[in-house]
This record gives sequence, C-alpha cells and structure tokens, in this order.
Amino acid sequence: MGTRLLGKEAQFGPGSADVILVVEDDPAVSRFLELLLIDRGYRVLRAANSVEALVALTAPRSELPQAVILDLGLPLESGVSVLSFLRKVVGSGLPVVVLTGRQDPESESAVRALGVSAFLHKPADAEQVLRAVAAALR
Repeated sequence: MGTRLLGKEAQFGPGSADVILVVEDDPAVSRFLELLLIDRGYRVLRAANSVEALVALTAPRSELPQAVILDLGLPLESGVSVLSFLRKVVGSGLPVVVLTGRQDPESESAVRALGVSAFLHKPADAEQVLRAVAAALR
C-alpha cells in the first residue's frame, strides 16, 4: 500500500480519517513528512509540484484533504500561486501549513495575507510539524 500520488491508493495510518496533502518537491522531505504523518494516524496524499497540487485541490469537496502542508519553492508554479488558487477555488476553510526553506519576508507576507494556519521554516523538527498540523485541524 503506498501514498496516493494522484490516482493511486492513499496510505492509511492507525486510525484517523484526516487526510493531509503534502505538497513538496524534495523526495526526501516528502517521504519524511509522509512517514511522520502516517505514524500519527493521518492519511497522506503527496504532490511533487504545483500541477499535481492543483489537480488534488480541484477534486470534489468530498475528496479534498482536511489540511495541506505546502512548500513555497515548487517546480512549475510557486507555492504562493498554489495557495492563491486554493483560496479562490476552495476558499479559506481548508487549513494550510507552510513549510519552506525560503527566508524572504515578501513570500511570508504574501502567504500570510492569503491565510495560513502556520508558517514554518525548514528545517522544522517533527514535533513542530505535528503541532502545526494538529492546530490547523482544530
């Protein structure tokens, strides 16, 4: 059983129905987040670029994730563009945790203006990520 990469079966953790979409282009970081979240009982969907993220975010409402972990430095379109699209199409009800290596204040200001639950800088430790996701889902 593997993580759903747009069309494949989702990975189930030990008990939660909450689905988290991880939008991360670095395979090692994406896999780390996947294993961390599954270990805590979440189901995980992964998108490696902005196009895969947009496909996942245009699913019927009943199939949308309950939260998104979003990197800003993505191939094709930036994470800021993905978040802007998400807010226009899905609205503000879908919590987003930004996890990025970017240090520029402009990106942080832009995503905070669009509404995020948390803004974390890489490298973030596992507990920071888990706390941010749990708080976003409340």
